[in-house]
Amino acid sequence: MVDQAGEVSSDRHERPEPLVVSHMPEPDEGPTTHSAYGAGHPRLVMIGVEGSEEPRVFPLEGETTRIGSAGDNEIVLEGLLPHHATITHTAADEYSLDSIGETQTSSAGEESPFDDAPKGALLRHGSTFTIAGWGFSFQREEYADHGRPFGGREGGEFDAQSEQGPPPDYTGAHDRAQARE
Repeated sequence: MVDQAGEVSSDRHERPEPLVVSHMPEPDEGPTTHSAYGAGHPRLVMIGVEGSEEPRVFPLEGETTRIGSAGDNEIVLEGLLPHHATITHTAADEYSLDSIGETQTSSAGEESPFDDAPKGALLRHGSTFTIAGWGFSFQREEYADHGRPFGGREGGEFDAQSEQGPPPDYTGAHDRAQARE
């Protein structure tokens, strides 16, 4: 290793710089899932695709992502209606799925009807849905997913932590994002 003076050091296990914490939460202040508008790298990951080493990933970068067989969709797949489904980034910084064709969601359960995706199905990290045989998983870093901190697991909000406050008002960021499209 070379030190700051340019000298070679024989100590290969130098200590890292100490972590400086600029803000310690107050006792009633717990972690939240409220982050900047659009944060957390929201994306769709294709699942159940045979013969593919790496899954196809579709970043959700706009306010609207359209899925269908027509060439003007952001995600174009064979065998779908021309404009089969839409994922909308809402003013509350949530992502919702609307579909006009065959679509199943993970939230409906095993006994659900063939086409069970309700209008405005809220997508959370790990939500899965199938559109005419094409499988997707919605992924967003947990710190920005707006669900319960730590996924509502035991030890999360309402258990060992205090309730998180209301989400910020994302209206201005949402309006600016829509104006860019």
